[in-house]
Amino acid sequence: MKKVIVSTILLLLIISSAFSFMGCVSKEMNVDISKDNIGIDISQDLYGLFIEDISYACDGGLVSNLIANTSFDYKAAPLTNWVISDLDYSIDNTSSMNENNSVYLKVSVSGEGALLNKGYVEYFKYLSQSYQKGLSDIPDMGFAKDSVYKFACYIKNIDFEGSASVQLYSDNNKVPVNIDIPAKGSDWVRIEAEIKSNATEDGGMQLELNGNGTLYLDSFELVSEDSYGYSDPNWKYVSLRSDLYNALKELNPSFVRFPGGCLAEGTSLEELYDWKETIGPLCERKHYSNIWNDDENGLTYDNTNSMGYHEYFQLCEDLGAKALPILNAGTICQFQMYKDGKKYRYWEKQYRQGKISEEEWNAYLDQYALKPGTEEFDAYVQDILDLIEYANGDVSTTWGAKRAENGHSEPFNLQYVGIGNENWGDLYWRNFDAIYNVIKEKHPEIKIISSAGPWFTGSEKDESWNIIDEKYSDTMVDEHYYLENNQMFKNNDYYDNYSRDREVFVGEYATWCQMIGKYITRNNIWAAIEEASYMTGLERNSDVVKMASYAPTFAKINSQTWEVNLIWFDSQSIVLTPNYFNQMLFSNNLGKQVVNTQAYNDGCYSVTTIDQDKQIIYFKIVNTNSDKIKINLDVNGFGNVNVANMQYMSNKSKAACNELGSTTVIPYQVDCSVNKNVVSTEIDGYSINIVRVAYGDNDGSNFYSLPELPSNMEHEVTEYTKPYLTLNGLIAICVVGGLLVLGFIAGAILIVLRKKGKIKFN
Repeated sequence: MKKVIVSTILLLLIISSAFSFMGCVSKEMNVDISKDNIGIDISQDLYGLFIEDISYACDGGLVSNLIANTSFDYKAAPLTNWVISDLDYSIDNTSSMNENNSVYLKVSVSGEGALLNKGYVEYFKYLSQSYQKGLSDIPDMGFAKDSVYKFACYIKNIDFEGSASVQLYSDNNKVPVNIDIPAKGSDWVRIEAEIKSNATEDGGMQLELNGNGTLYLDSFELVSEDSYGYSDPNWKYVSLRSDLYNALKELNPSFVRFPGGCLAEGTSLEELYDWKETIGPLCERKHYSNIWNDDENGLTYDNTNSMGYHEYFQLCEDLGAKALPILNAGTICQFQMYKDGKKYRYWEKQYRQGKISEEEWNAYLDQYALKPGTEEFDAYVQDILDLIEYANGDVSTTWGAKRAENGHSEPFNLQYVGIGNENWGDLYWRNFDAIYNVIKEKHPEIKIISSAGPWFTGSEKDESWNIIDEKYSDTMVDEHYYLENNQMFKNNDYYDNYSRDREVFVGEYATWCQMIGKYITRNNIWAAIEEASYMTGLERNSDVVKMASYAPTFAKINSQTWEVNLIWFDSQSIVLTPNYFNQMLFSNNLGKQVVNTQAYNDGCYSVTTIDQDKQIIYFKIVNTNSDKIKINLDVNGFGNVNVANMQYMSNKSKAACNELGSTTVIPYQVDCSVNKNVVSTEIDGYSINIVRVAYGDNDGSNFYSLPELPSNMEHEVTEYTKPYLTLNGLIAICVVGGLLVLGFIAGAILIVLRKKGKIKFN
C-alpha cells in the first residue's frame, strides 16, 4: 500500500511540475542592437482610440450633461430616469419644437409639484451584470464642491401663472435658484440658471413649480462650468467631462475611430445612423435607441447624439488625432438581422444552401438594407459625400458653411472614411462596391477602409480577404477580434506571413483570461501583458498594420454592457486600468523604424525600434515568466550612448488590477546602467518594459515623462492579495484531484484484494 501511495504522489508531482513548467528561462538576456539592422518603417498612426457610446461611454460619461433622457424621447419608456411628484403630466407631440425632437412633457400644475431627474444611474451588482434591486432608483449625478452648474431647458407656457425654481438635489445642496418662466402664450423659450454645489456628492436635479396652469418642457441640460470646452466657441453646443478627456489626451492617440461599432449602423432602417441628425443645436438632434438597450429590465439606453459628428471632429483636432469615421454600408447591424422571429446574425448561409428562394432572399434583404440603384440608396451615398464636404469644404460650400455655423470655420482635413463595421458576405460587398466607386470618383484623395468581418479566423474572413485582394486592394482593411485564454500569446506572429502589399487596421481588439477577474477586475495585469506581447508583433509588422485601437474605451461601473474596457468610471471618479497604462506606454514610446534584433528567451516577447530624428532607441520587452531577468543591450553604430532609463509596470499577481479605492498597478520609471555602449537593467516577472536609450547628441531630455495620476487614484499603491485561478490551474486541480480520487480507489481495491488473499505484497 505504501508503494501505491508513494507512486501516486510521485505521479502527482510530475503532473504538477508539467503544469507549472514555463519553458527553459534564462535569467540573463543579451541583445545586439546594430545600426546595420534597421528595417521597416513604423506607421506613426499605429496607436489610436475607438470611441463608441456603449456602457454610457458618451451620454452619461464623456459628455458633461448630467441629465438623462433629456427630451423624453426614450421610445420604450419616455419618463426613464424622471420622477414626477404632484403634477398631472403626459407625453405630447402636438406642438413639438422640431421634426427631430418630436415629443415633450406636458405638465399641469395645481399648487406645488416637482420633477426630479436622477441622471445616468447604476443598475448592476458590483462585478456582475445582475440587476440590483433599487439601485436605479438612486440619483447618480456627480457634483463637486464649489463647482458651478449651468441649468437650461426649453419651456412653452400655455397658461401657467406662478413661480419656478431649480436645485441640485442632494444631502448638502437643495438650495433653490429661481428661474424666469416665459409669458403665457409664448413659443418655446430657452431658460437658464447657475447653481453652485455645496459639497462633493451624488444627487439629482429637481425642478419645482408652484402655481396653476399648463407648461410644455423639453431639452434639459445640467453642465459643470469646469468641464472641458465649456465656453469655448469651438465647443459650441457640448462640453466634455474633464477627467475623461484628460485620460484620452494622455494616450497621445494618432487617430480616433467613431461613432461605432454597431452604433454606426442601427437596429432598423428607420433608425439607420444619419450623421446629419447629430450636428447643430442639441434640441434639433434626433435620438436613437441604443443597440444595448434592455428595456425589459429598465436599462432603457437611448442616444441623445450629444456626442455628434462635429464633436468627434473637434475632439480629434484637440487631441491632435486624425478623424476616422465609420459609416454603415446602407445596412443595419448584421447581428440584428432576424428571420421569422429568429436571430441568425445574417441569413446568407441559409440562402447559399438553397433553404431560401431568390425572391425570399431579396425580400429579406429589403427589410435590413438599402439597395443600390434606388433613390434611397443614392440619397444615402450623397450623405457620405456631404460628410466629406462638411469636414473638408471651405465656407463657400453648403456643408462647409454649416460646419462654420456650428463653430469651426476651417476644414477638419478628413483623410479616411470607413464603409461598414464588422460586415461580410454578398450583401456587404454589393453595397460597398456601389459606395466605393462613387467615393473613388468624387474624392480620390480619401482613403477608404473596408471590413473583413468580426472574426479572428474563419471562412467569412478568408472570403472577405479574397474579394479585397482581387477588387479593393487600395483600401485599408478593418479587422476585429476579442480573444481570450492566451490566444494573443499564441499568435504573436499573426501578421508575419501577410502579404506586404496589404494595409490592415485593427479597429477593435482586446483580450482576457476566463478564469481571472470579472468586469473591471478582468482588466488586469495579465491581460495587459498579453496585449503588450501582441503589440510587439504589430510594431514588428507595421509595414502591414497601419493602425490599431483597443476597444471599447469607456464603461460606467455597474452600468457596463461589455466585459472589458480601457477606462472605467463612476459619477465622481475614474479608474485607469493596466490595459490603459500599457496603451499609454506603447503609444508615447514609438519609434519610426524597426531595428531587427535577436532577443530570444522563453516566455518573453520583444521589439526594438528607433527614432533617428530624436536619437532614441526603444527596446520593448514583455516578460510572462515569474522570474526576474537581467537585460544587456549592446548598442553599436549609433555613436555615444549617453543615458538610458526604463518605464515599466509589473505585479507578482497575474490578477492585479485597479478598482475604486484600490490601485495596485501603475507605471514606474527607473534609470538603467550605461557602460560605454552597453545598457543594462533588470526586468520583473510578469512585466511590461520599455528601455529608452539616448544616443548621439541626445541627453535624454526628450524622453516621454509619465503623467500624474487622476486625483482619485493618488494614494499609496497597495499589494494585490486576492486569489485567482487560471483555466490551466483549474484543469490542473481537476486532473490532480481526479488522480487522487483514482489513487485512493485503487489503494482501497488493493487492500480489499489483499485481505481476500487475491494478491500478496512482498
